[in-house]
Amino acid sequence: MEPGYQLIKEQLFFRKELVERVHWLINLRWAVSGVALAAGWIAHFLDLSHPILPLTVLFVVVALSNILFLAIWKRLKSREPQEVKHFVVFAHVQIAFDLVALFCVIYFTGGIYSPLLMFVLFHIILAGILLAPLSCFIYAAFILLAAGALIAFQEFALLPPQPVLFQNVPFPSADRLPDVLALYLTFASGILISTFLITTLKASLRVKGRSLITVSRKLDQSNTKLTALYEMVKEMGACSESQGLIDSATRNAKRIMGVKGCSIKLLDDDRKTLRFCSTHGLSENYTAKGIIDIEKSPVNRKILQGSFFTIGKIQKDDYFQYPEDIRKEGIASMMCLPLKVEKMIFGVFCIYSDIPHYFGPDDVNFFSLMADLTAVAIEDLKRELNKTWFLKKAAHQLRSPLNAIRSMLDLILKGYQGDVAEKQKETLTRCKKRLEILGEVINDLLKLGLERMVAGETAFHPVDVSPILKSVCELHGARASEMGVDMIFHMEDSIPEVMADEKLVDDLFTNLISNAIKYTPSGGKVTVVLAREKENRIRFEIADTGIGIPKSEIPRLFSEFFRAENAKAFSEEGTGLGLVIVKEALDRLKGSITVESTPGEGTCFVCYIPIGKPGNEKR
Repeated sequence: MEPGYQLIKEQLFFRKELVERVHWLINLRWAVSGVALAAGWIAHFLDLSHPILPLTVLFVVVALSNILFLAIWKRLKSREPQEVKHFVVFAHVQIAFDLVALFCVIYFTGGIYSPLLMFVLFHIILAGILLAPLSCFIYAAFILLAAGALIAFQEFALLPPQPVLFQNVPFPSADRLPDVLALYLTFASGILISTFLITTLKASLRVKGRSLITVSRKLDQSNTKLTALYEMVKEMGACSESQGLIDSATRNAKRIMGVKGCSIKLLDDDRKTLRFCSTHGLSENYTAKGIIDIEKSPVNRKILQGSFFTIGKIQKDDYFQYPEDIRKEGIASMMCLPLKVEKMIFGVFCIYSDIPHYFGPDDVNFFSLMADLTAVAIEDLKRELNKTWFLKKAAHQLRSPLNAIRSMLDLILKGYQGDVAEKQKETLTRCKKRLEILGEVINDLLKLGLERMVAGETAFHPVDVSPILKSVCELHGARASEMGVDMIFHMEDSIPEVMADEKLVDDLFTNLISNAIKYTPSGGKVTVVLAREKENRIRFEIADTGIGIPKSEIPRLFSEFFRAENAKAFSEEGTGLGLVIVKEALDRLKGSITVESTPGEGTCFVCYIPIGKPGNEKR
């Protein structure tokens, strides 16, 4: 597809219009010749006084010439590439030919008094629109000269007079030369005014067209940059470790901004020094010193105070801690912005150019957006990593004492510590049940933390999901029977492999099936379906006739520790983490999930997993 500004350029500067109109002129000439011939002969048979024979010869010549014009147009149209100058010359030839033919017709229909004289304005308008303003004025001059020649021929009897068509002229008849000249001056004024108006209008449209082209070009550039920025944000969002995210930011920033190099420097814990965390396009010599003392670097000190900094032409040595490195690197201009989230500044994002005064106001605004998005991505990942570390650490710390307490309760309940009264036994059993629920929460936390820790490190490979699903269904089938829930299983033959990890797929199936059984009352049923979809993906569907989910709570289903109110009332068991594990597993598999539910009737989860091709992807 052509860029938008190129399409506008073609239209507003009448290039495409010119190519189309030269053919339109040929078609119009056929119509005019035919109608004029027919009208002339009808008038002849009605005994209207006019020279039919010369007019017939004239229109036949026009028709024959039109055949030649058509052949020329087809030849020009077939050429690749089509050169506009050839069509311009062709348009000049046609307009000049038409004016000559029209003035011949005007002479035979009354000369200066012919009602057909007004049709010369048509050629003025056409030349004004399609051709250069000078051409329009040249044609206007030709028309005035031709009209003046007709007056001279009539006044001095150089040509035999012709009867006025229909005896109805556009100007009153005049016998004296001054009156005729007055009529001619009126006609000339009309031609010149029309020429001036049409050329002025076209010039105005050209100016507006150029402005529109400029805006369109900027919009195309902005759209390209925003699309690239969107891809950059997606790439950063898929990163699971800090260094990979920062490297992605510098690599993409250099490419999108079209600069020599890019760097990200982060503050150390003491907030007195900056260190290069990632560079792209810069030499090792430039980053060799590593640590930058903020007190010795006015540029970085100013940025860390919250303002952006641009240098159009680097000259002053006192801007930098190591000015000699700037010169050796060939950096002529630079732009730096703080990396900050809300009011907390934690680093500096810089881009460098080898062209002086390279960065303009638009670059500052766009790079500011890029820096803000990068800062948010870095901070979000940092929070997520801290959260994952805490979950894993806390779960490990809780697991050991919890197992010890459960072992002690088992000893007491089995009577190894002495007889236990019935009420005491009931209380201890309730405590044990609560501890089992807490154990499930800890196990899910460990599972979630582990999956987040290894995300991006696990090598995916082709996995046949059918045996995994059969195994999960067999494992939970016994539990479903105990609860009085009928379990129905449908699986198509020859389900294709997906790029995945067996444990990830097992977690996905296990959590959805166990949830469906858990929240389906006795007498209900759970249906499991595995099928291939048309869009190169497989569909895993789990539907139950259970308690359902209120519509208002569906948007929160995949939030950590969330359980619907009716689910809490139905069963004490549940961690609120199962569906979080499902969603994160599908995200890593580049899949999706939909939920449909009606309270009291049941719920249906549908997962779509793309069919993968073997590769060395890590997710």
